[in-house]
Amino acid sequence: MSQNLYNCSESESNPMPYSRYFRINSFAAIRIWYSGVIVFCLILSHTYAQKPVGRFLTDSVELGRPFDYALSYYHSPADELFFPDTSYNFYPFEMVRRNYFTTITNKNRSLDSVVYTLVTFDITKTQKFNLPVYVLGKRDCTTVFADLDSVFLKEMIKTSADSLKLKIDTKLMPLEQQVNYPKIIGYLLGVIGVLGLIYAFFGRRIEKQYRLFLFGRKHKDFVSNYRKIIRGTLDSSNIGKALVMWKEHLEWLENRPYTSYTSKEIINRLPSESLEESLHDVDTAIYGGILSTHMPIAMNVLLDKAVELYRKRRAELAINS
Repeated sequence: MSQNLYNCSESESNPMPYSRYFRINSFAAIRIWYSGVIVFCLILSHTYAQKPVGRFLTDSVELGRPFDYALSYYHSPADELFFPDTSYNFYPFEMVRRNYFTTITNKNRSLDSVVYTLVTFDITKTQKFNLPVYVLGKRDCTTVFADLDSVFLKEMIKTSADSLKLKIDTKLMPLEQQVNYPKIIGYLLGVIGVLGLIYAFFGRRIEKQYRLFLFGRKHKDFVSNYRKIIRGTLDSSNIGKALVMWKEHLEWLENRPYTSYTSKEIINRLPSESLEESLHDVDTAIYGGILSTHMPIAMNVLLDKAVELYRKRRAELAINS
């Protein structure tokens, strides 16, 4: 027993070496520090990496009537994030509009919110929905979805469709006829555009043909009226009318004052034996009252001369236009 007591007292008198004690305490301190870091990271992850909150602002909706869905997200002020826009598929809903709210920052965390106005045409009674938030990182973009939320579709017609009957002889409601002004304006602009292209490519040619058409039309009117006179009774009065008409037509063709010219001046301008004899017969009939038996031939000679000058003038216009 004494030996045992001696050994115990000896052991008590020989404590643990200092180096071994220091190694044990350092290891415990490292474990405590590492655990603290892990706990701190978990706290940060709980604070900044939580899910977005998505909620319908109503419990039930009607078919085709807009309703609101709110989406909010708490995050670090240093984070850059994005909410779904019009390119996102909102099935079974359709987005009508969206309303962003100003970022609120408090105690080292920020809150971003947006309210979507949606509409549904799906006849499913219970419709579930959630939206994501996109958090932009250094290398990629992280998608974080909110929890699913549901909304109920109101039944507007509670009667069975089999029991419904169509009304007979329903009076039709008269509708006012409306003018589709945008469509009419579109057609007019189209026609103007086509005409503009045609004029750009064929404008000069069209103008030339139009001038020649008017030129020929006036000559035809003269020939028609002149022949009506000479086919009738050739007295001094009708012969005088035909002569005046003939001089006016020549004045229009050559742009010279033929109406003030005498027969001699006309012959000087248009030398021709047959024309000279015809004008002599015409002057004798008008001023002397003596009607020659060759009067119809003389009147035709005047007409032939007018036709000759017309053809010459038309050829000049066709070349110079």
